[in-house]
Amino acid sequence: MERTSIYCQNCRTQNSLRDTHCQHCGTRLLLVVFPQSLQYDTNHVPSFYEDHLLERVSLLELRLVQMSESLRIAMEIIREQGKIVKENQSQVRVLNKKLGIQSAKNTEESRATAHDKKSQTIKDIIAEHDSPNVELFTKLIAEGVKLLEKNEEKEAFRMLERAVLLSPRNVALLFLTAKNYFFADKYSDAKKYLEKAFELAPENINVLFLLGVIYADEADTEKARLFLSILAENEKTSHIVNFIWGILAAFEENWAESVAAFKLALEKAEIPELHYLLGAVYFHQNDDISALQHFQRAISLDRKYSDAWFMQAVIYHLQKDSEREKNMFQNASELKEAGAQCAEFLRKNKLNLEIALPFQHFKKKNARLLTSGALRLARFLKAEIGKAIE
Repeated sequence: MERTSIYCQNCRTQNSLRDTHCQHCGTRLLLVVFPQSLQYDTNHVPSFYEDHLLERVSLLELRLVQMSESLRIAMEIIREQGKIVKENQSQVRVLNKKLGIQSAKNTEESRATAHDKKSQTIKDIIAEHDSPNVELFTKLIAEGVKLLEKNEEKEAFRMLERAVLLSPRNVALLFLTAKNYFFADKYSDAKKYLEKAFELAPENINVLFLLGVIYADEADTEKARLFLSILAENEKTSHIVNFIWGILAAFEENWAESVAAFKLALEKAEIPELHYLLGAVYFHQNDDISALQHFQRAISLDRKYSDAWFMQAVIYHLQKDSEREKNMFQNASELKEAGAQCAEFLRKNKLNLEIALPFQHFKKKNARLLTSGALRLARFLKAEIGKAIE
């Protein structure tokens, strides 16, 4: 007949069900097990049963509390260490700038580095090729890359598309093709190849990032946030992810979230475009003082920022400060920055804006949130994306 056993919680020795103390170490056995024949017998409850069970539950609760406290302390340590690492990195960057040893390289070194990166990209693509016609495939890739360097995009894309037909599961090739389509403003083609790459390699950081950017540009905010949130803590992409997050929040008129996102993006560097966007968000929050401060900061970083001058004129117009309004309007008119959004309003002499300049295009049908609108902001975005996916 099989007998139910009980094991000591201290030394794990097997004991008889009748024992109240461990036969090996003498520890009081906390857990009492009843035979199956008694499990429905409510009259058979030993006096020590409830005490033992309560003691056992109390011990488990204590251990759970201790474990929770240990996890809390560990999380605090990790958070503090993260802050220290971030501060150290910032200090190193500042020191490098002061000592003149920032990672800027001369022209020849930059060209050599770019050449090495392209060579490595070609090697990665060829290494992923698992189909026949290796020679033809290699030739198509090499020719396609050369044509891209010469800005002969139409023929280059034809070469790359032929290569994709030969190696349809080549993630490196799909991403190279998508990336070049993106920077050639062919966003639908870029999206097509990125979605193929995502199906094959859903963990690829570059694919996730660029696909998230395209979803954000199409105003597909749910998908964009899903993809970009994964990269919010990545050092290479965090500032541009926060920049995009701020644009998405502004599109949804969630101004508080937009301010928070742009301020996070500013933590990496003082950038006039981000101060300009912050000023525009504060304009929508009717916080003229904060808006003017950020527009002025943008101009202090780049005095040729026509749109920032113009938005100051708009605020002074609303405040009925005609003298300052005239000065700001004159500065915006004289600079004539290429692609400035204010040019249209300057021609019409219009200052009654309900929507800040960088958000004017949000109301247009099928508007692209990131790549239409202000030319300067679109160029800034692409330049930062290019750095993030190098």
